[in-house]
Amino acid sequence: MSAVEQELIDRIRRLDENQQRQVLAYIGMIQPEPFDFASWLHAVEKFQAELAAQYGASHTFGTLDLLDELREETSWPRL
Repeated sequence: MSAVEQELIDRIRRLDENQQRQVLAYIGMIQPEPFDFASWLHAVEKFQAELAAQYGASHTFGTLDLLDELREETSWPRL
């Protein structure tokens, strides 16, 4: 559990019973956006086509390639 989650739980516990019900009612009204599988699949296929065009259709990325990329991305100074 993250520190933010724990902070929220602690704050909700400090509320009186009526306030807790109001918070739960509000949370119950929150609806996640529906997942559009078709558009996600289209984006994945487009990305695959871009990779195939750049590297060739039979090219694969090995574990070392991925680790090198990760190391490169995390080596930049964070502001």
